[in-house]
Amino acid sequence: MNISESLKKGIQKKKNKYISLLSKSMLIRHKPTKIEYTIDKVVFNENEPIIFAYRYFSNPKQNKKVYIEIPMKDFKEYEAV
Repeated sequence: MNISESLKKGIQKKKNKYISLLSKSMLIRHKPTKIEYTIDKVVFNENEPIIFAYRYFSNPKQNKKVYIEIPMKDFKEYEAV
């Protein structure tokens, strides 16, 4: 199952409005780099969904996070884990 198929089901358009059914804490993977991210939230900018996700720095002693924004056009580059 790839993320674009999940997002088609998880983000639906009803009556000209998008509705997100994606869950916070869902784990996704960037296909080219194999880096895994956790969904933090989904927001809607100009009626298009944007996923905000994070990953932790590689040093486990630090509790720092790196945040990214994933616009709808890039959903195909991610897959559910």
